[in-house]
Amino acid sequence: MAEYDLIYTKDNGVSEQYPITAEGLLLGRGSENHIIIHDSLVSRRHARVWLEKGLPQVEDLGSRNGILVNGETVRRASLQSGDRITLGQAVLEVHACTGSSIGHAVISQEKAAALHDSILGEASGVRLPVLYRAAQLLGTVFDLDELLRKILALIFEALPVRRGFMLILNTGTNEPEIHAILSKEKDEEGPPLSRTLIQHVFEHRESMLTLDAQDDSRFTATESIMGHSIHAAMCVPLLGHQQIVVGAVYVDSGSSSQTFSMDDLEMLTSIARVVGVAVENARLYRENVEKERLAAIGQATAGLGHCIKNILTGIRGGGEFMSMALQSKELRYVEKGWPILKQSIDRIDLLVMNMMSFSKPRTPNRQPNDLNALVQEVLEVVGSRAERHNVELEFTPGDPVRAMVDGPEIFRVILNLVTNAVDVCEIKGGKVTIECVQEEGDCRLCVSDTGPGIPPEMLPQLFKVFSSSKGSKGTGLGLACSQKIVQEHGGTIEARNEPGSGAVFTVVLPNSAEAKISTQHTQKVESDDGRTMAE
Repeated sequence: MAEYDLIYTKDNGVSEQYPITAEGLLLGRGSENHIIIHDSLVSRRHARVWLEKGLPQVEDLGSRNGILVNGETVRRASLQSGDRITLGQAVLEVHACTGSSIGHAVISQEKAAALHDSILGEASGVRLPVLYRAAQLLGTVFDLDELLRKILALIFEALPVRRGFMLILNTGTNEPEIHAILSKEKDEEGPPLSRTLIQHVFEHRESMLTLDAQDDSRFTATESIMGHSIHAAMCVPLLGHQQIVVGAVYVDSGSSSQTFSMDDLEMLTSIARVVGVAVENARLYRENVEKERLAAIGQATAGLGHCIKNILTGIRGGGEFMSMALQSKELRYVEKGWPILKQSIDRIDLLVMNMMSFSKPRTPNRQPNDLNALVQEVLEVVGSRAERHNVELEFTPGDPVRAMVDGPEIFRVILNLVTNAVDVCEIKGGKVTIECVQEEGDCRLCVSDTGPGIPPEMLPQLFKVFSSSKGSKGTGLGLACSQKIVQEHGGTIEARNEPGSGAVFTVVLPNSAEAKISTQHTQKVESDDGRTMAE
């Protein structure tokens, strides 16, 4: 193993590292040289660097423009670590090898951006389509682990690798974790990762390449890169928006004698630049989703807690009257307490139904229904309560209003609207009017009241969860649930204030030709409880 390396940094910032051996390195413009320098000031066969008695030497091979060592022209000279050799515009530096140095090629992330841009600027070649496919994956795959697996598969297509790993830095432990693995080897157990290589990449944010790990004394016998007979390996950092390391890509040649080139390292570095930002975006997306989830839970808990607290207040009040009735044996306390308990029970029942409807999306179970019949059912439910509070319910059904809807769900919408209208008229009494009209292409249902109307500041928030214009009487779920059900049917629900007449809620449900045809042959039958049903 050579004791010195010669490092050549190109104009694009990519550094190549060559071991200096006794056989020597040829430097020049010609393709037969070990280090090819594309510079018109450099001769075809310009200079030679070799190791003699443990020290590096350099000599001019008869070039036109000569060579400089640390700024001085020489024909031949002994070199030390840190000496700089200049050929034309190219500068090469002698570097003494130590046990901690790894790899034979390095790309600093400060220069990786220029490298990425240069590949994007290529008019032809195989590298640009690879980056384009990687960018396409970022816009179509949103699960992070699946994205990393697909990127790894793309790397296998583009580069001669046999094993690959995607590592993401755990933000809690600050330790890298494997999120994707791909291998062409028979034995995939025991991830063959060089911890020395990975640690260096995370610490220095550099893309690293080792060309022959088996002959590299800088990897100890305990390294997995040695134990798995790996000859060549590359490791590249994944950087986020702020150039912070979020992970790394590690690939190697497995047990084969395949080696990697600088072009391979450049390609892997460019892919990693794209993936690093995607990893950070995915992490931020998950964090935002979690924050929104916790905020929604908090909002739901507060809203439900407030609603249930109000219902419990009613239950306690009714319960006190019932206790007085038991103690005094007087029926008049039952007559006062039971309506309060019944109203609280109805509110709990409505709250639970609305929660079940709002908690998950569903596809309506569409059946032929007469909306007039559904309104009649609702009036039977709220009729006694409306009468008790001196609220008049007006509904004059005409011809059947046919619609292909989910009957129980639309019943819940009508129940919510009529219950709300009765609530706002309870204090002073009033009138609630329901109209059902069959129109061309749709059905229209209107519920209006003679209450005080909706406060103007509440109108924009009316259909939001836990937003109620009824104060402590409202759950904040009824209208949100009703809107969800109507929208699942492809319809609309609107609210407005009618000057001098309170509020008006209008529901429009689409009524397709299929619905009209399907209901032409239905007959009305009486159910056991006397309700009209479609047969």
